[in-house]
Amino acid sequence: MFLIMSGAYVGQELESEFGKIPPSFLPLGNKRLFQHQVALAANNLDVFLSVPDSFEVSAIDKAWLDAHNTTLLRIPEGLSLGASLVAAVNISEHSLNKPLHILYGDTLYQSLPVGDDIASISIAKGSYNWATLSGDKSHWLTNRDSLESSEPQKVIDGYFKFSNPRELIKNITQSEWDFIKSLNLYQKGIGLTTVESNHWLDFGHVNTYYNSKAEFTTQRAFNKLTITSKWIEKSSTKDAKIAAEANWFAKLPYELRGNIPQYLGSKFEDGKTSYRLEYLHLTALNELFVFSKLPCHIWTQILTSCVEFLSLCKEIKAPNNDSGNSLEQLFTDKTKQRLEEYCRVQNITLDQKWHINHSAPLSINDLLEESHKHLPLQEEQDSVLHGDFCFSNILYDFRAGKVKAIDPRGITPSDEQSLFGDIRYDLAKLSHSILGLYDWIIAGYYMVKIEGQHIHFDIAEEKQHKETQRSFIELITKKFNVTAHNLYAMQIQLFLSMLPLHADDKKRQQALFANAFRLHQILVRLEQ
Repeated sequence: MFLIMSGAYVGQELESEFGKIPPSFLPLGNKRLFQHQVALAANNLDVFLSVPDSFEVSAIDKAWLDAHNTTLLRIPEGLSLGASLVAAVNISEHSLNKPLHILYGDTLYQSLPVGDDIASISIAKGSYNWATLSGDKSHWLTNRDSLESSEPQKVIDGYFKFSNPRELIKNITQSEWDFIKSLNLYQKGIGLTTVESNHWLDFGHVNTYYNSKAEFTTQRAFNKLTITSKWIEKSSTKDAKIAAEANWFAKLPYELRGNIPQYLGSKFEDGKTSYRLEYLHLTALNELFVFSKLPCHIWTQILTSCVEFLSLCKEIKAPNNDSGNSLEQLFTDKTKQRLEEYCRVQNITLDQKWHINHSAPLSINDLLEESHKHLPLQEEQDSVLHGDFCFSNILYDFRAGKVKAIDPRGITPSDEQSLFGDIRYDLAKLSHSILGLYDWIIAGYYMVKIEGQHIHFDIAEEKQHKETQRSFIELITKKFNVTAHNLYAMQIQLFLSMLPLHADDKKRQQALFANAFRLHQILVRLEQ
């Protein structure tokens, strides 16, 4: 039995940033932590994940757990660690005659140690109350604040394997549900061997969460990221892209620098550009939008901060109004070019009819014509443009109440470096996260099936953010005089134009294709 213990909610500091969720449901690498934890278990083990009884697990998360043979255990709330463990084992009805693996819900490793009757240990990180090795055989472990000692402390870090679960349950009961005391009893009776862990990552506190996240980094194939606790360095095989980003950060007006990480300069070596930014211990909005449970009023604060940044950008006008980043160039021209490429590869035509979720037939051309009709193509003076202002490129500082933008575009469709363009393109990119639910698709939170010309499509938790979406549209209309029709029209163009860029994942590409039809349905309803 492999038990991931996540039967209590995260502490107050983590809850303020991610909402009321168990630790195994925290975001990590655009997945939930439990997806990485389950992968640690050997294939022959029965895997269980405990959660608080009141926690609602989404249908898509439940489907993932079922697909990976992981059983949910609902645990009464307010129990101690020892009592929670006993409850989980009893509720699982699993045999006590086979070894029991225990993994704390806020913990991850590169790999698990091997052996029987073992406890994983590491050097303490930070000044928290850890279960520390005492050196006293009668009291093998003790709860101790790491500040009490000037020496590095070896602590129990969150993985155990017990050959005799029945004895462990007995020891927990004898210790009045105190897990650490029960480990001391088990050590005296059966024996436990400490094993140095392999790359312990602790997500149980705000500080350790962000430090651990920095060590566990996902990156696109064409980007090379080097992360330390102080800075992040970015380079790429696509050198022009990185050079444009560095130029954007270097030349950004001072009025806007409060909304970016501190820029630490760039260098050009061996034909390759790289640049450094201050490393911020913050979460990107895409992970918050998909994986957190923040209330609508918090999202309103976050989106207001996004709009404040874009309003500042709009105030700083381009020296001339020919930036090369007009809406016509960024939407109409680019969308047409990329769709031709997509249709050629897929062996379909722009006039081919499609049915989404049993609706009336529509072609790609129908989507293009209807969306083009509602694009806000009236003249607008160019201003500072981020160029890719979507949730994955926006960090949020809960303490300061403001956003930090990363990964700007900084380049025109004709490959010229530029800080300027039509601010409505940034509104479109922001909208494609909020209204287009792009990040839910990227995270795999959808169902899509295309049979012939029939599309069956659903995005998980689509209704979860309805109130947030409504508030966002009101905010954009008020600040920028851009309507809901404009926003949804721009979404359709964006999702169609990005199709060739996702050829590496056929299922995701199908979902993005289907999503353009879903957004068209919403646009049509706005006109009724």
